[in-house]
Amino acid sequence: MPVMKPLYTAARTLSVATALTVIFAGSAYALDGNDVAKRLQARFEEQGTKIAFGKVETDGTTVTLRDTKVTVPNSEIGELPVGDIVLKDVAEDGKGAYTAETATFQDFSKTEDKTKIDVKGIEIGKIYLAADNEEDVIAKMMAYQTFKVDSLVVAEDGQEMANIKDISAKSSAYTKGTPMTYEFGVKSIDLDIEKMEEIRKKSEAEAGETTPNPMLDLGYKQLKMAITSTGSWEPEKGDLVMDKMEFDVADLGKFDTTLKLGGYDTKFIKAIQEANKKLADSGENNDAATMAMLGLMQQLSIGGISFRYDDASLTPKLLEYYGKQQGISSEDMVNQIKGIAPLMVGYLGHADFAIQATTALNTYLDDPKSLTIAAKPDAPVSFALIAATATADPKKIIDLLAVKLTANQ
Repeated sequence: MPVMKPLYTAARTLSVATALTVIFAGSAYALDGNDVAKRLQARFEEQGTKIAFGKVETDGTTVTLRDTKVTVPNSEIGELPVGDIVLKDVAEDGKGAYTAETATFQDFSKTEDKTKIDVKGIEIGKIYLAADNEEDVIAKMMAYQTFKVDSLVVAEDGQEMANIKDISAKSSAYTKGTPMTYEFGVKSIDLDIEKMEEIRKKSEAEAGETTPNPMLDLGYKQLKMAITSTGSWEPEKGDLVMDKMEFDVADLGKFDTTLKLGGYDTKFIKAIQEANKKLADSGENNDAATMAMLGLMQQLSIGGISFRYDDASLTPKLLEYYGKQQGISSEDMVNQIKGIAPLMVGYLGHADFAIQATTALNTYLDDPKSLTIAAKPDAPVSFALIAATATADPKKIIDLLAVKLTANQ
């Protein structure tokens, strides 16, 4: 018995100590959901967007923001009643920043006048909410690595106009001094051109206006398209590269843009944020802020840019459509364009480019496959120099940017 009593006492002491350790550890490391919410508000506001919550609930590492409303000032979007946002696996990184594995949005709708928008399946992944004292401009932006929206439907007066499905974005994690890569895509966008035209005609009739829309005459009652974009960005150097921004429209064609932009660095981002804040604070009187924004744009430079169109039956339809309006055949319409083209490009005052452009256009009209206009200067050209050249002698821009027009390549 004397031996058992000390053991019993020790066991009780150990159990109490263990319980106290768990209690105090839990209170020391418990997640502060309200602080997470405030951090989210601050990062949103720095990007020019306001976010408000009705209530914040915390359950372990899950933070739920009830009755959330997102507002984009000075835009047509206005206030969006996005409902509940659930952040899962939220953690503090030891340096004052928060991370979250996912943020899931409640499906929501917005109706304004006769327009209704339904959004479903928003989810953001690998979120990083920097500390308020973070000095790295890029790190302090509300960062995420994945983003998706299952569907976005727009209806007008009870009729579905647009149905957008599977919007997705993905980027590499940000590490200072390392390029970031990104991917963006929309699997399908369905547009009901026929219903849009009905509403447009009704609106114009009420306003006493009438303007033609050749889309239906060309046979495009509905349009189905997909969007794909890839690129990279080096924040320290300011080099932004868009390898692809392709709109693939079924039975019409592909439109692709590429871009190499310089000067898009951390200093530029910070200046843009400050300009956006002034623009938001100025309300209706935003002329000064807009001019400041245009001034900032002159710090950027173009390393290259191209626009390419791959035809998928649109060109023959256009030739036939406009030929019928003039009472001529498609072949005669082609010959007419070939005759006018040299005169039109001749107004640019650049003989070499006129010959090049006319040759490319003739090649395309004879066999419509692809048409590309590209600027590929030997060295990046600043927006300021482009603006100055356009003012002084516009035709010199062709040589400044090394502009070329090519067909079927």
